[in-house]
Amino acid sequence: MIFAINKMDKDGANPEKIREQLSGMNILVEEWGGKFQSQEISAKKGQNIELLLEKILLEAELLDLKANPDRFANGTVVEASLDKGRGFVSTILVRSGTLKIGDMIVAGSIYGRIKAMSDERGKKKTKAGPSTPVQILGLNGAPQSGEKFKVYEDEDEAKEVATHRAQILREQGMRTKKHITLDEIGRRLALGNFKQLNVIIKGDVDGSVEALSDSLQKLSTSEIAVAVVHKAVGQITESDVLLATASDAIIIGFQVRPSASAAKIAENEISKSVTTL
Repeated sequence: MIFAINKMDKDGANPEKIREQLSGMNILVEEWGGKFQSQEISAKKGQNIELLLEKILLEAELLDLKANPDRFANGTVVEASLDKGRGFVSTILVRSGTLKIGDMIVAGSIYGRIKAMSDERGKKKTKAGPSTPVQILGLNGAPQSGEKFKVYEDEDEAKEVATHRAQILREQGMRTKKHITLDEIGRRLALGNFKQLNVIIKGDVDGSVEALSDSLQKLSTSEIAVAVVHKAVGQITESDVLLATASDAIIIGFQVRPSASAAKIAENEISKSVTTL
């Protein structure tokens, strides 16, 4: 693990405060007598980036990190978003193997065949080896940041795995067979018998979804807890509305709107439970 201490170009930058905070979590960097490397940088100005890369290479050499490029690729999802012109766009990092155009991949409950691939500069690529970040098109949804992906040789197997995972997520999200409205929340708050607010979050970019999720959960108090039942990138769908009905939740859409069918179901089943920002 290496710590890059960013924004050193700003006035008042205090890297020692960061190291002190790390020590409070029992993480000591080398400057403080520990084993973890750290490097002060400015990503905006490119300051000390070469030194950071040198430390990364040194760490990789010490850990004897190796990857086999001659196998089906696997790796991690960095970011995913919904682009109006291109559909779902995912930024991923290949950990092992070689990813190619046409590969069938599964990331969580999301799957698809790669239709296009580009590097960080937007240059088109046909393949990506170990430790290579790329943007891909072709997935049927937006996987969450940190989700692991894997290439499958058989398309039917990939779909089966993704479908099974989606079913598990739905079952985990369903708690009770009832629904709630914003008016009902207000009524129960006034009565003092409302203890937990379940929320479903949909947004245009995974980063926004995560930020909104974190902010909402921080609103929890000793009297009322905010619980995020489900969060994902994309428009509000029928499945989201049905999950809201089943889990007694409200839906919050950030820069996205419900599909026509989802809006109709919401109007019929849980009127006023869909809120858009």
